[in-house]
Amino acid sequence: MFLIYNILSNFDLLADVEDKTITLDKIVVTARESDNKKETGDVKFEEISSFFSVIERDSFEGKMEDLSDVVEKEAGIQVRQSGGLGSYSTVSLRGSSGNQVMVYIDGILLNEASGGNVNLSNISLSDVESIEIYRGLSPINFGSASIGGVVNIRTRRTGNDLKGSISSGYGSFNTWKLSAFVNHKLGMLDYLISADYLSSDNDFKMLNDNGTQYNPDDDIWEKRKNNRFDQQNILATIGFDFTEDLRLVLSDQYFAKYQEIPNWNNADIDTSLDTTRNISIIKIIVNDIGKYHFNMSGRIDYSYNLEEYDDSHGSVGLGNQHTRDVTSSIGSNIFFEWPSKFNILTFVTDIRYEEYRPDDIGTVSLRNESSRRFYSFGLEDTILVLQKRLIIRPGLRYRYIRDDLKSGTDNYGEPTEERTEEIDSINPQIGIKYQLLKWLTIRSNLARYVREPSLFELFGDRGFFNGNDELKAEKGTNFDTGFELNILFPKKTIDRIFCSAAYFVSDIKDIISYVYDARGIGRAENISKARIDGIESNITVDLLEYLQIAGGYTWQKAINHSEIPSFNGKRLPGRFEHSFIGRIEGRCKWFKIYYNYIYETGMYYDTSNLLEAEDKKEHNAGITLMYQPLIVTLEAKNVGNNRYEDFNGFPQPGRSYFVTLKYSF
Repeated sequence: MFLIYNILSNFDLLADVEDKTITLDKIVVTARESDNKKETGDVKFEEISSFFSVIERDSFEGKMEDLSDVVEKEAGIQVRQSGGLGSYSTVSLRGSSGNQVMVYIDGILLNEASGGNVNLSNISLSDVESIEIYRGLSPINFGSASIGGVVNIRTRRTGNDLKGSISSGYGSFNTWKLSAFVNHKLGMLDYLISADYLSSDNDFKMLNDNGTQYNPDDDIWEKRKNNRFDQQNILATIGFDFTEDLRLVLSDQYFAKYQEIPNWNNADIDTSLDTTRNISIIKIIVNDIGKYHFNMSGRIDYSYNLEEYDDSHGSVGLGNQHTRDVTSSIGSNIFFEWPSKFNILTFVTDIRYEEYRPDDIGTVSLRNESSRRFYSFGLEDTILVLQKRLIIRPGLRYRYIRDDLKSGTDNYGEPTEERTEEIDSINPQIGIKYQLLKWLTIRSNLARYVREPSLFELFGDRGFFNGNDELKAEKGTNFDTGFELNILFPKKTIDRIFCSAAYFVSDIKDIISYVYDARGIGRAENISKARIDGIESNITVDLLEYLQIAGGYTWQKAINHSEIPSFNGKRLPGRFEHSFIGRIEGRCKWFKIYYNYIYETGMYYDTSNLLEAEDKKEHNAGITLMYQPLIVTLEAKNVGNNRYEDFNGFPQPGRSYFVTLKYSF
C-alpha cells in the first residue's frame, strides 16, 4: 500500500478531468450494525474498509445541542463555530478545511456550487436518526467525495409501531426548544412527522477590548449584541410497501431561520441573515431482482435554498450590502448492487443540475446567474476472501463538471463576458479490511480526490471578492492504516473494550487560498501545496451494564509548503495540533449521569502563524432522570467558563445551564 501511495502522490490524473442490554451513549460505534432501518443504497458498515464512526440518536436526544455540539465529541474531528448555539459552524476531518468535507443529508450533497462550506447549525437535530462520519476514504455510495472525507446525516425513518413524543427545553440566554414527533404504520402505508422550534438571544457576557488588544484599560464586559436567532423545521415522510421487496418513499424537509449577525467590536447594528431551505425526495427501492438477486434504489430530489443577507449600513462587511441569493438544484441517483458468494459489485450514478441566482437589492449588480452541471459515475467491487475475513474494495469514480456564468467580475470589479469552465477527473481508491483475529481487525485505505473550485472562487461575489477563472482544482492523495481491537468479557467486571488507532497522511496540491490586497479586495489563488500527517486514536471501556469510560486523542501536523517564503513551513491556519476528548457515563434504572471534556491546542488564526489561538478547554456535565414515559435532562455546559474563540474576535458563550422535558407515547 505504501508503494501505491507514493505512486499516486506523484502522478497526474489520467484526465483533468436493541433486549436487556442497557445502551450507553457511545463516542464511537464502529463495525457494528446497530439499527434495523437499513435500506438499499445505505453503506453497509460490516463491508467497508474506511475508518468511520456513527453517532446514534440516543446520544443527543433530549439535549439542548445542535449538530456541531454532537460531532465535535468525535476523535479526528474539529468544529469551528462563530459563537453560541445556532451560530455559523463548519466541520473539519483530519486537518482538512471545511470546503474539503462533503456533507450529505440522506445522500443529497449540501455543499453548494456557489460556496463549498456547509453551515452545520442549519441542520436540525430533531430530524436526525444518526450521523455517519467517514474519514479519508469515502464509500462509493456517495457521488462526491473529497480530501477530508464525508459526513452523512440520516434523517428519521418510519417504523412499524405507533410512536410519538413531545419535548420542551429552556436555558441560559433565553434559549427555547420545542419539538414533536409521530410515527405510524397502517398496513402497507406508513408515515412520519417531525417538527421543532429553536431560538436563543445568545446575549452571553463577552470581553470587548475595543480593538486595542494590548491596552486593557478600555476593556469592558458586556452582553453580546445582535446575536439572536430563531429557526423552524418540519420533516414529513410517507412510505408504501407494495411487496417485501418493493418500497416507495416520499419525503419533504422544510427549514427556515432568522439570524442576527454581530460584528467583531460588538456594536449596536442591525445586520441579519434569513435562510429558507426545502428538500423534496422521491425514492424507490427494489430488492432481489431476477435470478441473480440484484438490489437497486433510485432517487429524484429537488432542493431550494434562499439566503437574504442585509448589511445595508456596512456594519459587518465591506460596504453597504443587501443581497438575496437563490440556489436550486435537481438531481437523480441510481444505486445498483450485484451480490454473489465471493463479491459484491456496486455501481452508482449521480447527476445534478444546480442554478445560482444572485440579486443585489438596491445596488448595482455585478453578479448574474450561473449554473453547474455535475455527472458522477462510481464502480466498486467488494471482494470477499478467506470466509469474509479479508475484504478488498477497489473502486473508481469518474466526475464531470461544467460551470456556465453569464457574467462575473474581473480583477478590477468590472463585468466580464459569459464563459464556461469544464473539469473532469478520474479518482481511484482501494481499501483493505482484514480480521486477523476474532478481536483484531486491520484496515488500510488509499484514495485520490479532486475538489473543483466553487462558483464564488471562480467568478467572484458581492463586489468585494474577485473571480479567478484560471483556478485549478485541488488534488489530494489520502492514505491511512491502523487497527481496531474489540474484546468482549462475558460475565466479567469489564464487559467490553473497544480500541482503535490509525495513522493518516494527505498530500494536497494546488490548495485554493484567499489573498487580499491593500484595498481589502479578495481573490482565490492556487498558491500552495500541503502535507498533513496525523494519528487518531480512541478507546471505550464498558464496565458491567452501568458505567462507560471513553477517550480519544488526535495529533495532526498540517504544514503549508507554499511558494511564498513567509508562508512556507508554517502550519495551515484553523487546524489544531493536539486534541483530547474524554467521557464518563454512569447509568442505573432511574437516572443517567455524564461528564465530558474537550481539549484542543496548537491552532493559528492566520497563514503567517502570528496569531495563535488560546487552548480550548471545555467541561460539560449533565444528568437525565428517567421515569417512563417522562424524561428530564439537566445540562451544564462549559463549566470552566472558558471563553474560547474558534474565529478571532468571535467568542463562544461562557458557563450555561439548560433543562429539557420529554414525554413519549
